[in-house]
Amino acid sequence: MKIKVASSFEDGIVYDIIIFEDISIMSRLSTIQKEAILVYVLNNSCNIFDNQNMYINYYIREQLLYEDLHQVFYKSKDILLKKINTIFLKSGKINYHIIKDNIIYIESYRNYIVIHTVISDYTLRYTLKKIQKKLGNEFVQCHKSYLINISNISCVRKNFIEVKNGKIIPIGNKYKKLFYDLYNVSYK
Repeated sequence: MKIKVASSFEDGIVYDIIIFEDISIMSRLSTIQKEAILVYVLNNSCNIFDNQNMYINYYIREQLLYEDLHQVFYKSKDILLKKINTIFLKSGKINYHIIKDNIIYIESYRNYIVIHTVISDYTLRYTLKKIQKKLGNEFVQCHKSYLINISNISCVRKNFIEVKNGKIIPIGNKYKKLFYDLYNVSYK
């Protein structure tokens, strides 16, 4: 069984690629078919219909490998971003794709928000209310200026929350009951 692992780069994005030299390996690895985007490289002697029992996302031609592979990456980008649970935000001319699980908390300053993630901080022209609609139930407002990712809470005290990066965030009186209700439901 020969398997090669490589990486491909496109505008600062890294894709991990597993290359199988024998297509019969795929039938034994059913988990890869569910988790990955499968690309089948056709040479002149290959027939697409020989491997119909497997779900293959893209067929590319060996003669036009780089052009076809570039198209596969371009078309697969949206599928990959959905699989890793990202949020798409546009602020001015900049587009952001941020992984929801990496967000620790979000801080608001009037019409601007600062998204604090494990990797970096992003400042965008957005309101807290607008971003909360996009994020979903795993994020809860605990103060008029803060949204917290419930999964990144280290410790909860009476009037404050400590998140995984060590930051202490206050709990506002107006949001206390809602926060405790959502926090207790998610950890029961």
